[in-house]
Amino acid sequence: MKHTKEFETYLKVDKELSQHSSACYLRDITELEAFSKISAEAKVTRTHIREFLSFLADKNKPITRRRKLTSIRMYFKFLEDEKLVKDNPTKGLPSPKVESKEPSWLSEGEIKKLVKKAGESKNERDEVIIRILVETGMRLNELAKLNVADLDTKNKTIKVHRKGNREQTIPINSKLNQLINSFVKNRKTTEPLIMSSFKMRMTNRRIGILVKSYLQKAHIQKNVSCHSLRHSFCTRMLEKGADIKTIQILAGHVTIATTERYLHIANPKLRKEVAYAEVV
Repeated sequence: MKHTKEFETYLKVDKELSQHSSACYLRDITELEAFSKISAEAKVTRTHIREFLSFLADKNKPITRRRKLTSIRMYFKFLEDEKLVKDNPTKGLPSPKVESKEPSWLSEGEIKKLVKKAGESKNERDEVIIRILVETGMRLNELAKLNVADLDTKNKTIKVHRKGNREQTIPINSKLNQLINSFVKNRKTTEPLIMSSFKMRMTNRRIGILVKSYLQKAHIQKNVSCHSLRHSFCTRMLEKGADIKTIQILAGHVTIATTERYLHIANPKLRKEVAYAEVV
């Protein structure tokens, strides 16, 4: 497409998306171009886009097709706003239906078993990883991005680098703060918080593998992932009475509708205390 460079600038500057997110949008646009064999945006029709989505149906799940249509919609909306195209072929185009699944999560007992196994390892780094994921609801990539400088053990807070290049400072409970304070003692502030044995920042994949290994050691048989620990955080907070708005803020959800997904599996009592996330 002729205007992908301008679109890339728009994503990075106006929308403030990360490099990874921008690359995903651009990849989807390039895929449409390769399929339709049309490089001029003005010649792309609704029929081309429908045929593209139909082609994807054989190899992509509905949620992936919906994401790619979102990329295409944003691209043509940008072109329309910039007066680079006269007609937007995505207007009124329905999105692929996606089945809404209940988030996978761990019970209080399973969380305690997981944290206990991490503590028994005598590996402070591993315990920090498990407890941060469990007790803050942080995303895996957010944990991987943390540097020692992002920790403020005096004020018991962590600065989290959220989606869309947003930064948010969240409070942590006293027990987790004490563990982190010990873990970062005599560490340089410029260092990554979570490092491998080679003194390099651990990747999302390596942290994910480590968490999976502790799930196995704790004999948790559920089909869960690192993201399930985030779901577990939200669910446990609701079950223990935390206010849904508080959970939205702590989890970094952009809209409260995302947080409300947990309402049907928990019984909120409307108390606002971050200490509820502490595993004892």
